Amino acid sequence: MSYCGVVEVRSLEDALGATCGYQAKGRCSDCGVAVCSTHAERCEVCRDTFCPSCLSFHFPHTKRSPAGHSGSGQRKTA
Repeated sequence: MSYCGVVEVRSLEDALGATCGYQAKGRCSDCGVAVCSTHAERCEVCRDTFCPSCLSFHFPHTKRSPAGHSGSGQRKTA
């Protein structure tokens, strides 16, 4: 059984930090670190599991066009 590998830092003096230590329930889809249920976060779009650090940089999804946008490519002139 593996343990959560998310590094927790309590203060600036704790430069190296310490790993969480709870039992891992999954792995981060980006960096592969083992994550416990406390640190596992899901992307609402793709439903993949990420550690908190990787989720903050996870932007693979394109924005959908607003409703009513024709998408014809023609621009309006003033």
